[in-house]
Amino acid sequence: MDVIKGYIEKVGFRSFALPIVAEAAGSGAYVTTVALSTLTGGVLTIAAQPDYPRTVRALLVDANASILGATLTLVGVDQNGVGITDVLSFVAAGAVTSVKAFAKIVSATWALVSGTVTTTDDTISIGAGASLGLPACPGALYDRLIKAEFDGADDLGTFSETYGLYVPAGTMDGAKAVEVSFVYKIKIPN
Repeated sequence: MDVIKGYIEKVGFRSFALPIVAEAAGSGAYVTTVALSTLTGGVLTIAAQPDYPRTVRALLVDANASILGATLTLVGVDQNGVGITDVLSFVAAGAVTSVKAFAKIVSATWALVSGTVTTTDDTISIGAGASLGLPACPGALYDRLIKAEFDGADDLGTFSETYGLYVPAGTMDGAKAVEVSFVYKIKIPN
């Protein structure tokens, strides 16, 4: 009996009807702006879920540069229905984006690593990142982009094989569609 080893190539397609704009200023679609001094155990309340599987962008505001290090641990489900955890590290105030796409955010926990939270003006918020997650199947290996369109025209965005992400070259604004065709591989069991 012959045993087949290797991978099966499949073509994936995803249409994102009207993805919202990625959050540049951290307005907090998923976790609205919250004062760090009011958190119990660093647990954040998830106010909304991503419109499509996508990366998450967190914004840390430090009113007096007293926070020298912090982490935000996100737990959820990726575009393929697999449970994931992504830890975002802050070395100071600013925005940090996850490397993985979240179809659902189950929990978000903030922790101070170094420095001090000194005022109610020290805040964190979580919103949409710019990368869209391309659904395939659990364990899929993303291979290459075939074609992408943004608002009905060819798009020269960025494809990530590592996490199965696509970032359109155009600006998502909740009114323009994104369509992506890509190749992924499924390992054939031994």
